Amino acid sequence: MFLIRKATAKDESAVWNIVKGSGLEVDGLPEIESFLIAETETKELYGVIGLETFGGAGLLRALVLNSSHSTSEGLLKFFDSVIQYAKKTKVDELYLTSNEESFFFQVFGFSTINVEDLPIQMQSNRLFTDQESNRVIMKKRLV
Repeated sequence: MFLIRKATAKDESAVWNIVKGSGLEVDGLPEIESFLIAETETKELYGVIGLETFGGAGLLRALVLNSSHSTSEGLLKFFDSVIQYAKKTKVDELYLTSNEESFFFQVFGFSTINVEDLPIQMQSNRLFTDQESNRVIMKKRLV
């Protein structure tokens, strides 16, 4: 259905455009090389997600799908592919944050944690230091 690959400098404007188009800010996001891209067989952008690494821990950022191509089945396959990619790159734990607790992430084995349970080097990330809202933090162990 689609191919997952690491983003390159050539992908920067396409990635930032899809992220901005979803209403998310690109300021504070990791470098373009930290993003994974899903492309259709015809090389159209299906979706993007950031995978920022902190030692053996990965932080998922800015999951955005191209609405003209996205399906529930595609989203499930895309997210599963991201988890498999993280395992291959020796990430032991995945973290994410969202506005609310999501059953979708629970299906993939993520559970809610407190900010104090984040790895020390991740706690200084702007996502967690600028906590004006009560964002939910979730974790999944990969090994």
